[in-house]
Amino acid sequence: MANIRWWQKALPILIASFALAACGAAPGPGTAAPTPSPTETCASFLPTAPCGTYASVSGTEDGKDLPWASSGAVTAKLQTVGGSLHLTVTTTCGPLGGPATRTGTVLTVGDIAVGAAACAELAASQQQWVLAFLKKPIDMAYNNGTLTWTSGTDSLAFKPK
Repeated sequence: MANIRWWQKALPILIASFALAACGAAPGPGTAAPTPSPTETCASFLPTAPCGTYASVSGTEDGKDLPWASSGAVTAKLQTVGGSLHLTVTTTCGPLGGPATRTGTVLTVGDIAVGAAACAELAASQQQWVLAFLKKPIDMAYNNGTLTWTSGTDSLAFKPK
């Protein structure tokens, strides 16, 4: 009698164990295997600039200072994703990013995606300024540890983070 009670208790546990083990089985017909993520590697903005994330230290619009840019409010990172360049820029309002091409010292960003975020009016206007800046070709220079982006009469300067 004791043996029957033991099996009555063990049988549901044994069935549950088999069911859980089946969940980890290889994909069957009609089931897609997971696609590996593309490889991401750091890319340098310029051959002389260290690879990594940069934080803004200054900015100008039509030659006038942009005080908000001096506090690291804008970060930038260039990566190779699946063999193509991709720029990610983050503002206090959220991320911006897109595929990038680099021709000599000129960086061009295409199809810029804007991350969703609810922002105060000031932060939203700063993000719009950065977005407009990124839509134009950016001339880059790296001197004395500072990465400088110039687009028309506007500029942003960055230091490695």
